[in-house]
Amino acid sequence: MTLLYAATFTKALDRLTAAEQKQVKITAFDLAQDESGNGMQLHRVESAAGFWTARVSQDIRIVLHKDREHTLLAWVGHHDEAYRWAKRRKLVPHERTGAMQLVEVVERVEERPAPFEATAQEVPTPVAVERPFADLPDDALLDVGVPREWLDAVRDTDVVRVDDLFASLPDEAAEALLNFATGGRLSDHVAIKAAPGTDPFTHPDAQRRFRAVEGLEELKAALDAPFAQWAVFLHPAQRAPVTREWNGPARVSGSAGTGKTIVGLHRAVHLASRQYARVLLTTFSKTLAKSLSGKVELMTEALPDARQRLSVRAIDQAVHELYTGAFGQPNLATTAQIRAAIKAAADTGLGAGHSPEFLFEEWEELVDAWGLHDLESYARVPRIGRRTRLGPKQREGAWEVFAFVRKRLAERNVMTSADIYGRLSAWVNAGGQLPFTHIVVDEAQDLSVAQARFLAAAGRAGGPDSLFFTGDLGQRIFHLPFSWARLGLDVRGRAQVLKVCYRTSHQIRSTADRLLEPEIVDLDGNQESRRGTVSVFDGPAPLVRLFPNEDAETAGVSEWLRARLDEGMNDQELAVLVRGQEQLGRARAALKTAGVDIPVITMHDAKGLEFRAVVVMALDDDVLPDPERLAGVGDVADIAAIQDTERHLLYVAATRARDRLMLSGVVPGSEFLDDIR
Repeated sequence: MTLLYAATFTKALDRLTAAEQKQVKITAFDLAQDESGNGMQLHRVESAAGFWTARVSQDIRIVLHKDREHTLLAWVGHHDEAYRWAKRRKLVPHERTGAMQLVEVVERVEERPAPFEATAQEVPTPVAVERPFADLPDDALLDVGVPREWLDAVRDTDVVRVDDLFASLPDEAAEALLNFATGGRLSDHVAIKAAPGTDPFTHPDAQRRFRAVEGLEELKAALDAPFAQWAVFLHPAQRAPVTREWNGPARVSGSAGTGKTIVGLHRAVHLASRQYARVLLTTFSKTLAKSLSGKVELMTEALPDARQRLSVRAIDQAVHELYTGAFGQPNLATTAQIRAAIKAAADTGLGAGHSPEFLFEEWEELVDAWGLHDLESYARVPRIGRRTRLGPKQREGAWEVFAFVRKRLAERNVMTSADIYGRLSAWVNAGGQLPFTHIVVDEAQDLSVAQARFLAAAGRAGGPDSLFFTGDLGQRIFHLPFSWARLGLDVRGRAQVLKVCYRTSHQIRSTADRLLEPEIVDLDGNQESRRGTVSVFDGPAPLVRLFPNEDAETAGVSEWLRARLDEGMNDQELAVLVRGQEQLGRARAALKTAGVDIPVITMHDAKGLEFRAVVVMALDDDVLPDPERLAGVGDVADIAAIQDTERHLLYVAATRARDRLMLSGVVPGSEFLDDIR
């Protein structure tokens, strides 16, 4: 007999107290060792075929479904709720697709009496009710996984109740209908049909919500980690790019919360399951790499061989290790050394007509980033994001400074990070052997030019499916845009956009999306559209509050945080985010007033994290966009590019919230708040 658990079980478990969860896990472990349930207090649920309850405590019950071949952990909760849940469910394969589904019993909707008796003079005007699915035939609905008993109820659903379908229908059906209601095509969601005799639990749609447990360790890993719901249950649209044999570099994108990182993780584990593979899973920061590493540990709990073949490193760390192995320990130049070299060049009369700030930005964004070592290369490089036009004489004058800087760095035997990537790229192009057969990059929108060039070299040295990227152009906050294809990373024709948001409520996601354009197109013509993106759950609307002064904001944020704790959230499920180090004091003052100890994080450091509730504080007009960053722009025309990255930064901060979001500041507030209020 096979033991399985359902997504509904892990979600219900998460709603219990810590003490109750511990008791449930003990009972689940007992069941895993004796799937027959002998020695346990099992009770059949009358009028619910196949459903049983297992006693956890005086009040808590696990709902099981048992047949001759399977025992399923289906739900868990308090006694009366457990029986009500079971009596309203049945476990059956879908008649058209063959995928196993937990189907909710359809309630008969009674006609409600009119609120008043209209007189002859008071005949109410009929209100037209829009029913987006009214004309869909049975076959169209069955093809996307709608259970037959729900066909009439779906067609009777009006437009304001479409989101309610997520609580009642299997995910694949609800997502297809919601996409159709927002302008998509139902034909894009036709489900795979299982072959006759196939186990209905192995259907791709079924594997989103059911997982077979192979041993106690795997069950413990799944029940102990909140991440389990994300790591285990993949949308079919997410599964396709994970297992596909790509014929070149591929990229998966989508709005915040659509599961891009999960796709990257599953892709890395999928590749590492091959005996010959050696996989590097990487991202731009050590903090995110540490987070990815913890999730890999969970996902490979029962796959020790795959774990041995999979390394997780921040990309700078991985490249530093590779460089040291090939050439020895590098000496990195500091920002202070670069600025000092530019000043020394200016002191000798070089670079006349160019400010030190302009020259430093030109060095960072173009000369060093693109690995330029001569005037001819500097004259040819595209000045994307650098809007000041430079004539030939102006470029020659600027290049005199950059040549001076390169000579100064060489004399001191130091090199920049871009130099390290450049030399390692040349080494790979010349036949140097990397210890990886595949590289999976998360948060790829924040790659630098030098990093992208190195990855292109690695891709040429590897097989056609050796490079896989996930990212969101709307979350680019560290570098100006550039053409991937120009550097050898051409993902055209191999770029996929995810449309279903699992992490963030509809209200938070739609509010944050107002900060960005509906379509973002990269410099290679790949389009990332936010149109048609849907969230699978609702929540309260984000709260935007501006206060007369900082003390009033402290009090308001403190009150909001205390209310979240009173709702049952714990400290580590909340966070306060601010633009930078200068605003940390304001956030800590709010925590002190509230008497709580929750994470306080800058927006940049919050990248890749998530919390049930988030406050984004200090959104003042002189904080976001950052006035110092704008004032330090040497090229005045670059202000628009800086504005865009600051706007993206607020988008990142807002989408760290799952259920609740508060945005606060002192009047008049950041100009970006005008877009979302």
